[in-house]
Amino acid sequence: MRSIVLAALAGSLLLVVAPAQASHHPNSYCSESGDVCASARKIDGERVFGISTAANYFDAYRVCVTAPDDSKTCRNGMMRDGNDDGIWTGRMSWAERFPNEGPGAYTVRWTAEGYRSPRLGFHR
Repeated sequence: MRSIVLAALAGSLLLVVAPAQASHHPNSYCSESGDVCASARKIDGERVFGISTAANYFDAYRVCVTAPDDSKTCRNGMMRDGNDDGIWTGRMSWAERFPNEGPGAYTVRWTAEGYRSPRLGFHR
């Protein structure tokens, strides 16, 4: 009987947590073909916005970050093939290029020559 009660309690906790997780944007994305990837991940403790492509699809890109207070800041960047390996990348530091508008959910999106990434996000 005790195990049934514990199982029912655990199941009800999952129902409470699921909606919050469902509305959270992922922090990375790759196209189905894998030729365009974008992320808003922490690297060595620093939030970094990165984009990579399997070829030189575009030279410049724009990253827009929407803060918890709905303010939006956009910055432009350039793609580079730093290793001459055909993989083009762009990186931006959140701390150096975007305002910290306090705790909450942030949304990140890339655009470049017709490409528009899905919404990515992170929490601070």
